Amino acid sequence: MARSALATAGLERRELDGLVYWAGGSGPKTIVLLHGVNDHAGGWAAVAPALAKRYRVIIPDLPGHGESGPPEGPLAMSMILRSVEQIVEHEHVQCFTIVGNSFGGWLAVLYALAHPDRVDHLVLESGGGLARPPAVPLFATDRETAMKILRAVWGPDYPIPDWAIDTLIARATNSPLLRLTEVMNYFVDGRLGDVQVPTTLVWGEFDGVVPLSYAEAMQNGIRGSKLKIVKGAAHIPHLQQPERFLECLTEISSPNGRE
Repeated sequence: MARSALATAGLERRELDGLVYWAGGSGPKTIVLLHGVNDHAGGWAAVAPALAKRYRVIIPDLPGHGESGPPEGPLAMSMILRSVEQIVEHEHVQCFTIVGNSFGGWLAVLYALAHPDRVDHLVLESGGGLARPPAVPLFATDRETAMKILRAVWGPDYPIPDWAIDTLIARATNSPLLRLTEVMNYFVDGRLGDVQVPTTLVWGEFDGVVPLSYAEAMQNGIRGSKLKIVKGAAHIPHLQQPERFLECLTEISSPNGRE
């Protein structure tokens, strides 16, 4: 249903060397949206229709996610970063806003560090690649742990359905997260001062995966960055408070560093 919503918004499914991505929309500027680990392009369906009215929009299925290969084997960080570069080059995009949620935020920072001339604005939504353990486990092998993770992602009052618990437990043995490699080589703690592009951090007030202290460390490290806290949201503001998330994107030129 989420992927169908991308098509309804006017985005077209495209393929490039085993990578699947969605592209479309209109406007003088381009926005690239990078999803989190274990997610896919359809995760942006709540905001894609509105964005497609203002921007040219590109939303990849990152390698090993959604419909993008490889279906098996390691997912090296270097390969995932190259996939973003390949898609952007194939679409002939010269300069764009890059938005990343969670793991996608980490990739967005890395892209901006490598290609500062190609990024007009960096938006990090609950992510960024610091060498800090998450506040909750990454895997669940029992229902109690699964519920703890789901509340960290969706908020303390999230009514947890049984299917979500079962799905999370199943991912403990079969998920793209388990296939990631080269992770230790790509932490950005010592490189935040090298970020040269305007940066906005968008964080849910109830994020239980990477809490606000993580956001504050990112803001302190990236000169001139702004932090916007989304009330009522947790780890995925663009799904949990889509209207406020969209407002944050329109406020990136705001002079205030924190709201």
